[in-house]
Amino acid sequence: MKQFVLLSCAAFLLGGCENAYNIGETEAVLLPGARAVAGRHCESSAIMNTLNYLGYDVDECLITGAGGALGFGFDRATFPFIYARNGDMREQFFSAAGIPWQKSADDIQARADYGWKQIHTLLSQGLPVILRVDMRYLPYLYGGKYGPAYSSFGWHMICLFGIDWSTEEALVSDTALPGLQTISLKDLHRARSSKLKVMPPEGEFFWVTQRAEGYTSSWERLLRHSLDLVTGYYEDSSLSGLQRYGQDLVELESYSKQSFLLPAVLEFMAGNIEDFGTGGAAFRMLYRDFLHLMKEEQETLRLETAIAALDGSIEAWHGLATAFRSLAGRIKGMSADQRALEYQKLKTTADAIYKHEKLFYAELKNCMQEN
Repeated sequence: MKQFVLLSCAAFLLGGCENAYNIGETEAVLLPGARAVAGRHCESSAIMNTLNYLGYDVDECLITGAGGALGFGFDRATFPFIYARNGDMREQFFSAAGIPWQKSADDIQARADYGWKQIHTLLSQGLPVILRVDMRYLPYLYGGKYGPAYSSFGWHMICLFGIDWSTEEALVSDTALPGLQTISLKDLHRARSSKLKVMPPEGEFFWVTQRAEGYTSSWERLLRHSLDLVTGYYEDSSLSGLQRYGQDLVELESYSKQSFLLPAVLEFMAGNIEDFGTGGAAFRMLYRDFLHLMKEEQETLRLETAIAALDGSIEAWHGLATAFRSLAGRIKGMSADQRALEYQKLKTTADAIYKHEKLFYAELKNCMQEN
């Protein structure tokens, strides 16, 4: 019996029990002068706030742009998901910018404390820590309560700037929210240790070391890296996926089969384009800002035609999101034939996006040859 109890306790700890953050600390460790600058995407805004605190002068669009955060994929599911960016933006940006960073061990869940001791040490060294969390368990996003089950998303990033161990509270920055947010360590730990089946946060965290004296980065290198990445994504999968996208929308009810969910499904797809941390128009607006920044810093760069082509794509993405939302408010009570006609209209808009994106890709290839 005693052995059974011990094994049960061990399993409880390894699974991330609620008080795993109690590591014996009692003093506050708060980074002086920490502030949060509002951003448009969770991961890039967390990186931006970290780098700005450490003395790097970095705009968010530089992170998403140099990280190649522009792509396309479509998950044919009950709630279809639009993948509008690449999966390794963080790694690509740090590599291109020459900024050293480190990530927690992949087996972080095997530690009874979920890395809290290391996080405390990093804060004590004056380093902000970026945490990967399930956003459902961040009460400041939901009026002081946990979000509904469908709001769970385990690839949300926030930046930790301090912990008051005496009150068991932490200070974090989070995407577009103004100022630092206060959250209990209990809630923050639950967000870090959520057991989602898809993209669980797994206690992941990462950090950037102090800015090296005399650090500089090459604008030309950042642009070249970005153009290589984005054109490669277009060639590998984005263009072919965009070409199929209109037909995917025509066939919506073959994979999203519960008709009573269609209003929510259409709103969800609109949110994928405009609202869920994409910076608007499926990351295209952030990338346009990056190209403008590159042009301002290097006046000799010839980017006008690429920017003009991207403007056309942005308007088309806005148009599709508007069409999704309009149909969401009208689709209830429509017959199957009426819905099919509406899906054909969505296809026309999606096909126009493909044409704009294909032109944008061609202009990026021209930029690579001219610059």
